Amino acid sequence: MIALKNLTLEKDDFYLSDLCLEVSQGEIYFLLNRLDQGNDFLFRTLSGFQSAESGEISYDGMRLIGVERPQTAVFIDRVHDRADFDTEARLGHWLDFLCAQGLSREDIYKTLLVGNFHERHLKKMVRDLAPETFKLAYLAVCLAADGANIVINDFIKGAEKSFELKFNKLLLQKKAAGRSILFLGNDIFYASEIADRVGFIKNGRLMFEAAAVDLKDMDIKDLYLKFLN
Repeated sequence: MIALKNLTLEKDDFYLSDLCLEVSQGEIYFLLNRLDQGNDFLFRTLSGFQSAESGEISYDGMRLIGVERPQTAVFIDRVHDRADFDTEARLGHWLDFLCAQGLSREDIYKTLLVGNFHERHLKKMVRDLAPETFKLAYLAVCLAADGANIVINDFIKGAEKSFELKFNKLLLQKKAAGRSILFLGNDIFYASEIADRVGFIKNGRLMFEAAAVDLKDMDIKDLYLKFLN
């Protein structure tokens, strides 16, 4: 379970005040916020790379303290640029190195197979991979850790629909396995498709929550204009 209690953040033009929410086992909660930089800041806080002004973050009852990354959670960030990684390495060597650090090769390849990954890609330099291929490899590495909780920062933003469908399949598999999934983003239409519950942040506060199934009976465009425009 993922639990946030009175979480308060502030950076530049983004602030968050007394955010409280819980994500249960086997649930996808989509937290909508129109600001990408706000989602990035919140993600870094949830993953332990920076501290909140106040409040608590806990995963399965284990409180996140300072910049200590919890062992019970997996964090999947939006991939900005392959230059952040060792682009001069061949992908196969990169995966070999990560497996040597303790990741399961079997779990990595399970994800790659779902994405119709071809063996020839292992021989390519990371810098030469197509964006969708690199995203799939990155995702496979993240999911190999297989924590009980998953926090995602708008990972599919800008991706092709085919990749989105592959990602959805993997995400729903994790949900079926009882994982608690918190998704940060600003795509209300995608949220209504994939999530169990949806929350809207506006002016630093959680202003509105709804079951995703109920969104189908609401005017989604009106909700977008009210909370995300």
